[in-house]
Amino acid sequence: MESSVYTSVEELDNVIEQIKAARKDGIPEKLSGICGFDGFIDTFIELENPDSMESFGPKVADAAGIATSFTARHQGDRFGGNGPLFASALHAFFHEDVDITYMGAMGDQEILPVFREALEDKMKRLVSLADPAHSDCLEFRDGKVMLSDLRTCSEIHWDRLLERMSREDLDAELKKCNFVGAVNWGKLVNVGTIWQGISEGLSSLGREAKEVPFFMDLAEFEQRPLEDQKELVKLVSAITKECDTILSFNLKEAWQMAEVFGGNFKGEKAPEKIAELAGFLFEQMDVDRIVIHPNDGAACASANGSVYVPGPFCQKPLISTGAGDTFGAGVMSARLLGLSDEAMVVCGACASGYYVRTGEFPSLDQILDLAAKWKEGSLPERL
Repeated sequence: MESSVYTSVEELDNVIEQIKAARKDGIPEKLSGICGFDGFIDTFIELENPDSMESFGPKVADAAGIATSFTARHQGDRFGGNGPLFASALHAFFHEDVDITYMGAMGDQEILPVFREALEDKMKRLVSLADPAHSDCLEFRDGKVMLSDLRTCSEIHWDRLLERMSREDLDAELKKCNFVGAVNWGKLVNVGTIWQGISEGLSSLGREAKEVPFFMDLAEFEQRPLEDQKELVKLVSAITKECDTILSFNLKEAWQMAEVFGGNFKGEKAPEKIAELAGFLFEQMDVDRIVIHPNDGAACASANGSVYVPGPFCQKPLISTGAGDTFGAGVMSARLLGLSDEAMVVCGACASGYYVRTGEFPSLDQILDLAAKWKEGSLPERL
């Protein structure tokens, strides 16, 4: 597959101009979409000493069979889950120009206050399917460790969705939706039934093939058995027949998915190899776009070829949990604006770059402002 590798922000002038033009033109009509399907309460813990995963791992191993302790700062609890973060970031791009129905784990009998406070003013509608899962997020300067209680995740499935939302209401959403954002297949063991049900629902309602963009992020699927991963490949293929699909991975996940097809890219971090990896996955899977987001750039492969762009790397992120979801929302937003593959991943990388510096989801104006500072060489670690 033909590939293009951009090595510096100076080479991205034409791409950034695309995003500026889209910002000026706006969208022709209000957007409507469905996002889901998880929900977490995240407890953030910043490790002080050691402050890196690289040094933390050996210290834990050395203490095996004895005990050890580390200094840390409890940063508080907040709403979480890939879906709520993705939907919130998408709302930040479009504000009043998008209506989002969020379906996920926000409380079994009633939606919990932490989710109402975070989402009620941003989403058009909230549909809760189960109690949220819980994660302790150990944050280091070079990554994070998630300790997750996933017991409620198995309750997220198609039959539960139809218990909480009538078929008539769901069909009304599907008839008008401009996009679907489906994230966290890795932890939601039965969510494939929802992905399939929505895809088939769009078709049965007469929506044209490829009319609706369908964004998928698998989110740390290494604990899923190989057979599940093979079934996922079939599911993505079925969805691709009905929708314009985007399948997004972080770099580690992309390495793991390549192994399913006999590819050996583990440890490969050079831009050229990441572009090659995106192309490899695109050729192996029936999908419209493959997107990969390492910490310092992004790649996209489609029928147009494979492309890699650099990103506005942050040496010491203020926050890392949610960066991938913000990236995905940037990609989806650019797709909804009709932008090129290059612009999609630049938009995603800049959105993520803004988020890790501020802890806030950016608007398109803020993304363009970050891109300008990046090009000038004046982009700080905090905005």
